[in-house]
Amino acid sequence: MSLPAIALAIGLGLAVPVIESAIAPSVVLAQSLPTGTFSDGEWTVRIAYQGNALTYYGRNENSGDSLFLSGASVGGNASRRTYTWNNSGHRYRVSWQPSDPDTIRVEVFSPNGRSILNRLLYR
Repeated sequence: MSLPAIALAIGLGLAVPVIESAIAPSVVLAQSLPTGTFSDGEWTVRIAYQGNALTYYGRNENSGDSLFLSGASVGGNASRRTYTWNNSGHRYRVSWQPSDPDTIRVEVFSPNGRSILNRLLYR
């Protein structure tokens, strides 16, 4: 094996951990978000991570009304996370506990801060 080939092999060998650590955060991020579809029969909410933003699709199964929002602000702590979207003064908040990944709480607040909706939804 020639010296340039050995140098290339060593360089690639040293680069693999760097490449892996650059890829791993997105995998960890995807596993630490409440992505998927949650419902209680009356309300369905689908949360996805698309285009570097958390998206919210909510649907009232009785009326057929639906809403799509993108770009949540993130809050909470390691044991209880909150994701909040704003739409014309209304706040849509999803609370999620990583220890209970199949359940979310969906809350909707009017522009004056009054709670309009407060439901537990399940995957």
